[in-house]
Amino acid sequence: MNRIQDPDAELVARARDGDTAAFEELVRRHEKPLFGYVYRMCGNHADTEEIAQTSFVRAWEKLAGFRGESSFKTWLFRIATNLSINRRTRTRPTEELNEFLPAPPADEPEQTYRQQVREELVQAALSRLPADQRSALVLSVYQELSYKEIAAAMGKSTRAVDSLLFRAKANLRKALDSARKKGIL
Repeated sequence: MNRIQDPDAELVARARDGDTAAFEELVRRHEKPLFGYVYRMCGNHADTEEIAQTSFVRAWEKLAGFRGESSFKTWLFRIATNLSINRRTRTRPTEELNEFLPAPPADEPEQTYRQQVREELVQAALSRLPADQRSALVLSVYQELSYKEIAAAMGKSTRAVDSLLFRAKANLRKALDSARKKGIL
């Protein structure tokens, strides 16, 4: 496999040489996207924090084995994907209030409430998807990764990613159909 041009390559090289400041910069670059991805995979804040932190710890521990066949970001997301799937198979999903919604503006409480309800419905529907479908969909929609990057992050072929995304979108549409018919979505 050809090596790709990774915008993090220099930082990765420095971190491999023991430069903790370089790794800290990698963490700063990727913590918000990783946290958002893991939250959508797990659905609760406590698991998200633990899995995101563990992902970075594992990345630091395994950095010497990173071959650069994918970007650092997709490699990191693969670590997080595996940890998220392992967590979901060991524990039942829990529901949690969405902590990421801003406080409603004083003049638009109805609109903010409707947005919160929509987000909760989508998150609940996402949590019911099989883990591989959910992972592919979140990486595509929320992280805006290409099929090739998703394939690298999930350890699958681009054809498999295409199939997973097709089924995920169909299943999500089906799960949200009643809300759409009621005018909620």
